[in-house]
Amino acid sequence: MSQTTSRTTDDGRAVVELGADERYELLAAERRRAVLAVLDERGAPTPLDELAEAVAARERERAGGSADGHDRLAVSLHHVHLPRMADLGVLDYDAGANRVDAVRALRERSD
Repeated sequence: MSQTTSRTTDDGRAVVELGADERYELLAAERRRAVLAVLDERGAPTPLDELAEAVAARERERAGGSADGHDRLAVSLHHVHLPRMADLGVLDYDAGANRVDAVRALRERSD
């Protein structure tokens, strides 16, 4: 079960506070780090297709041209990474609409 807590700052920004284990789990997957970077640049809402294309471009750049195809990457995001990130409270993923609806800033919780 998640130990995630969330709060809203005085300026209205949503912040999720993760324990160390949750933070390590979130950041352990390079693909989730790429998702966070893309969403940091674009914000939300972001359609899955656009997110997958941006993550694929980052992976191609990092791997020197070889990476998963767009469709395969979109399936990975839809079934694995975005649901896990939503479980941690980092983002809101509308799987029916294939869209990331909200993203929260991350902060390490002091346990």
